[in-house]
Amino acid sequence: MTGINLPSGIPWQARLKDLTDTVLNFVFPPVCVNCKKPGALLCADCLAGVPWLERPICSHCGRVVNRPMARCPGCLRHPLRSIEQVRAAVLFAGDVPDMIHQLKYNGHFALAEPLGDLMATAWPRWEMPTDMIVGVPLHPDRQKKRGYNQSDLLAAHFGRRVGLSADRRALQRVRNTPPQVGLNAADRQTNMTNAFFAERDKVAGKDILLVDDVCTTGSTLQAAAQALLDAGARRVSGYCLARAM
Repeated sequence: MTGINLPSGIPWQARLKDLTDTVLNFVFPPVCVNCKKPGALLCADCLAGVPWLERPICSHCGRVVNRPMARCPGCLRHPLRSIEQVRAAVLFAGDVPDMIHQLKYNGHFALAEPLGDLMATAWPRWEMPTDMIVGVPLHPDRQKKRGYNQSDLLAAHFGRRVGLSADRRALQRVRNTPPQVGLNAADRQTNMTNAFFAERDKVAGKDILLVDDVCTTGSTLQAAAQALLDAGARRVSGYCLARAM
């Protein structure tokens, strides 16, 4: 392929992937999964319409509140004792739920890049001390059925954008829990008890940033954070793509 200059300093596999993607996008232009407009998996108009998470929020769990507070009523009823704080890039509202549904259940795993970009864009607003990023893992049976873990994909792309390393082997899901959808906050916490195991040699003494797609009650983050603390992590915070209201 004469006439094509590949940038130096980048592994040949990555350069080949970029070249392949360029050719495929030229021959088969991507279509926005949200509005079906050709040109990108998520078009500029749809991305411009996402509702960003804005203050005032609960300083602990990141839930939207009417006025700034250290602990919102939800935190007081069901405290997230293992988590330093939870933040998110956008609200789980507008077109965001459908975007995440496409990512998780309809095989559009490439959406992790534009959605991870949203997380990177919002990161300077919420930046927390971080030695390592860990995506909230799926149980192996569920990941085998889905083919990928959307949280790992978000963590990897977000990490590359902001210069943080992600480790997908530091935390495992050891109990195949039923889906959290439809459960109240107390049942969600019970459902996630002892669902995770962390590798001490990977996390001991580190500030860990847990990455997930959506935070609703925080029960999944709480259980994952507890496993990391039990393995010697110094501190665990959560950062999600979207925060349910």
